[in-house]
Amino acid sequence: MKDSFDPSIEDWDNNESRIDIEEASGKVTIVKSLLYSTERFLWFFVLLLYLETVFHVWSFKSIDLYYFVKAAMCLPTAAFLCLFTCSFKEKANKIVNWVISGIVILYYVVNILYHAIFKVFFSIFFISKNNAKVAQYYREIMVGIKDNWLVIVLTVLVPVGLGILVNRLKVMKYKKASLKHFYVPVTILAVGIVIEAFVILAFGKETNSPYDLCVNENLIEFSFEELGVIATGEVELKFKLFPETKTHEDDLGDVWTYNPDETGDVDPVTDVSENDVSAGELASEPEPEPDPEPVVDRSPNMLDLDFVTMAENEPNEYIAGIDEYMATLAPTKKNEYTGMFEGFNLIFMTAEGFSSIAVDEELTPTLYRLTHEGFVFNNFYNPRTGGSTSDGEFVCSTSLYPMLGGATNFKTVGQNSMPFALGNLFNRTYGITSRAYHDNDFQYYGRDITYPGMGYYYQGVGNGLEIEKHWPASDLQMFEASMPEYIDDDIFHVYYMTVSGHLNYNFTGNWCSKIHKDEVADLELSEPCQAYLACQMELDRGLEYMINQLEEKGIADRTVICFTGDHWPYGLENSEFSELLGHEVEETFELYKSNLILWSGAIEEPIVVDKACCSMDILPTLLNLFGFDYDSRLLMGQDIFSDEEGFVAMWDRSIVTDTLMYDSHTGDVTYLTEDGEPPEGLDENYLADLKSKLSLKRKYSERIMTYDYYKVICEELGITIDTVEQNYTPDYSKFTKK
Repeated sequence: MKDSFDPSIEDWDNNESRIDIEEASGKVTIVKSLLYSTERFLWFFVLLLYLETVFHVWSFKSIDLYYFVKAAMCLPTAAFLCLFTCSFKEKANKIVNWVISGIVILYYVVNILYHAIFKVFFSIFFISKNNAKVAQYYREIMVGIKDNWLVIVLTVLVPVGLGILVNRLKVMKYKKASLKHFYVPVTILAVGIVIEAFVILAFGKETNSPYDLCVNENLIEFSFEELGVIATGEVELKFKLFPETKTHEDDLGDVWTYNPDETGDVDPVTDVSENDVSAGELASEPEPEPDPEPVVDRSPNMLDLDFVTMAENEPNEYIAGIDEYMATLAPTKKNEYTGMFEGFNLIFMTAEGFSSIAVDEELTPTLYRLTHEGFVFNNFYNPRTGGSTSDGEFVCSTSLYPMLGGATNFKTVGQNSMPFALGNLFNRTYGITSRAYHDNDFQYYGRDITYPGMGYYYQGVGNGLEIEKHWPASDLQMFEASMPEYIDDDIFHVYYMTVSGHLNYNFTGNWCSKIHKDEVADLELSEPCQAYLACQMELDRGLEYMINQLEEKGIADRTVICFTGDHWPYGLENSEFSELLGHEVEETFELYKSNLILWSGAIEEPIVVDKACCSMDILPTLLNLFGFDYDSRLLMGQDIFSDEEGFVAMWDRSIVTDTLMYDSHTGDVTYLTEDGEPPEGLDENYLADLKSKLSLKRKYSERIMTYDYYKVICEELGITIDTVEQNYTPDYSKFTKK
């Protein structure tokens, strides 16, 4: 019999009464009880700090002051994880300890691969049933592992080796802690939270500071750098579980009221001063008066919505808060382009990986034609998003900011009411059934939910689109297979999500690059650059086929083609992007400068637009051009042809207007004047107002999605959105191998 307490006795945690007796007799010291909890806390703290160090150096190439924030953030997380390994019997505690450790290590590996492939940081909201199909991109994953094998080895093997050593040396005990001993990890947790708060506050409360990211908005672009991998996920969960309700009234401006006398419903006759003649000439030979220009309707693009009354009568405080915000916004006005394309067909698409660097007069002549005919936008930006292709589509199609994290935004709006989605608008206005096509798995990113919700009869690979089986698939084949289904209709609207321009950019795993390899072989470019141009050539050939079909049918002059990219070609390194660009790319703004294609055979001469604009502006611009009734206050972008100043917001909260460029990373402001100085009479609060405007737009975009606000608008206006019947039966047998 063992008369004295031995902390190595295996059944220590099964004999709580004996422990109490021995503790009462003074044979168990405070130091020993501390050790049973703190050794597991120390394990998790060292593990997290090591993984954060490896990830930080790999991602940001250095150790900076934010590293101390990350170290502080690891303290409460380690204490919290420690609690789980103190709650069970010894064997179970041991299993839980190493399962949690394995999950943590795997989470860092996923973050490394995701950032290596998509050039954006991973969000926990990307984890879903639909997004599990990312395994289809096994080629990209394998390349990511190959190119980043060293950091993956450091992330996995070093902690695993250390864990094996800890077990072999029996350094760590896994005894169950009684309720009396739980004060140890709880105290550590409390102390860790205090230290964390102190360190965060030491960096101030400015925009994009650690405090701002934790309290106001978790912007992943900055959060990974300043808070760390694990802490970013924790803050994401915090914002999801405890969303802010209403914005304080101080955040909002005065209520806007419509006064036709101030805004002017119509323009007077346009000034014809260029035709003026001198008084002497007029006296000798009177000139005939020129024909007056058409009167232009300048009334606001808005609907019969009294947001003040709606807010007063709304029982839901969240929705009432959105009403209050809408009441402060002034709508944009109609203009000389309003209704220009009324009654036209519309082919709208989002092009995978498309950028202005893909435009070449010889290699991609159709893209060159489309960027030099129709409307020519010289200052168009396609800002990055957090959810890759899905968020790129989302912004172009909804004119909202993708604030829900991961790739959940587009799927969310597909489940909401979307009265101003182009598919629903065309269906409701013309009594047609709009169509959508995608040359990849029809369920990927939840498109089988999103597209029908936006008014489209949707066909992709597996539910009706019959194309050859390649990766990436051919956009030309998609257009060839789909155009006969609608081109003879009196009026049609079609949406395409292309895939030919998808990474990886090489001549082995990328079929679209491989079939055009010979056409780029003589270019003095690296293989990734050649392969990028080659796969974009397949999109170009598809567009050539599309325009030929429209012209042969005699409907090119009553059809509009509109598209831009889903994101910048992040499959290229910035050095490779620079190679195609011809100079070193500026990474805050220039990297995301691109082309917006807005073409119709009805436009005889190019219409050049110098205004700053972005993918957020596409939907309101199309709604105005096609003469649809809509309320511009309900969208976060603006009609490019309105008289409002251009406004472009980057994902990192940098801003471009027609007046300045503001870099949120450095705080630098560049004025777009000849002398680089602020324009005369510029309001001293101009930049502060821009920042506030952006903050509110992002905040209320999220609330519009979260609370299905457009459903309230439908009920207020009496709008009914008809369900579009779908073919939901998966059938991949017609996705043929060639």
